[in-house]
Amino acid sequence: MADEPTLYRELATALVDEHGWDRATFIATAVRGYVYGQPSPSPYREAAEAIYKRLGWEQAALLTSWFRNLANRPPDPSRR
Repeated sequence: MADEPTLYRELATALVDEHGWDRATFIATAVRGYVYGQPSPSPYREAAEAIYKRLGWEQAALLTSWFRNLANRPPDPSRR
């Protein structure tokens, strides 16, 4: 079951592939504001709101948790 593809994992890896680890983490942090019901004014707010609306609370919470787990951080510094 751990290897089953999930929406939040697919989106997380797509964000990292598109934006690099650091920027994808900033976007996920902005999404976390929506999960907690306290969106912050950040440059990533629009992207975060769109992601949150598409994922819903549960998948958005999982997405933000995925980025907080350092085991998911890519070992290759060029992906950052």
